Amino acid sequence: MTRTVQKVAVLGSGSWGTALASHLRRAGHSVVIWGKSADEIQDLAVGRNTRYFPGETLASGLVATTDLLTAVDGAQTIVIAVPSFAVREVCESVREHAAAASIVSAAKGLEGGSFRFLSEVVGDVLGNADRVAVLSGPSFALEVLRNKPTAVTVASRSEQTAKRVAETFHHETFRVYTTADVVGVEVGGAVKNVIALAVGMVDGFDGGTNARAALITRGLAEIARLADALGGESRTVSGLSGLGDLLLTATGDLSRNRTVGLRLGKGETLGEILASLGQVAEGVEAAPKVLALATKRGVAMPITEAVVKVISGERSVQDSARMLLSRERKGETSP
Repeated sequence: MTRTVQKVAVLGSGSWGTALASHLRRAGHSVVIWGKSADEIQDLAVGRNTRYFPGETLASGLVATTDLLTAVDGAQTIVIAVPSFAVREVCESVREHAAAASIVSAAKGLEGGSFRFLSEVVGDVLGNADRVAVLSGPSFALEVLRNKPTAVTVASRSEQTAKRVAETFHHETFRVYTTADVVGVEVGGAVKNVIALAVGMVDGFDGGTNARAALITRGLAEIARLADALGGESRTVSGLSGLGDLLLTATGDLSRNRTVGLRLGKGETLGEILASLGQVAEGVEAAPKVLALATKRGVAMPITEAVVKVISGERSVQDSARMLLSRERKGETSP
């Protein structure tokens, strides 16, 4: 396949931004990665990110900068890979310099206060939702960095944008599918992190594989109910950005959200865990926002509610598990 070589700006030098930048450079693009930390950027400039990937080598030729406007200047594609709480600020900073670029939201979750999905925030700030795409699916950053086989989904309400972004990212072992169901993809990406916390908690206190399977399955039902209420499609929930990402995040050893859940299940406090983690676990931020959105829409999400009670300190992991088991009996397709 003939590839159009572009300048791509990756905003965010965490694990996911670094992995995507390295992949895009390996695909032949001219890639600039931006981050706030001068030490991190110096590291990236010589092909490393020792904070997140000790011992790993990045694709050669990456350009790294702490100057946001330098990063986006002339870029045909801009990838937003910062934590959810920083998405609006970063987009506002580049708004006047991103008029012609395709914008890829690679962050997952909801904005605090508005409870809007991040692609909505990006589209609002930049003023053209048709230029915005969402990249999601089962993809641990370390495996993408190592060029392991990966399949993801790009969603955009513009078919042209979806195809353009898919072409930009599709390379070697990194396979990209497209969809117009932005809502379904966003719901899957946000809620799977919350369910992964719950699965980790139960595994942490040795609740058993039966319980793990039940939580994943009923967690998928929560994703489906919320997606349906917001206008998403059921087939998206059963695809890469729904079931695929949930399975990976809830069971994979590289999952930060699962790791937080495991440690909570073993009795550690959330403060202790987050202080030692060194990275963002988006499910902790997303859980109360997801629950607030679900409540507003009248959608029952008991697993999400149980996670919120644990991370707020209102209820223990074990008590939350008992609460879920003691709920009124219902048909399986009921909330």
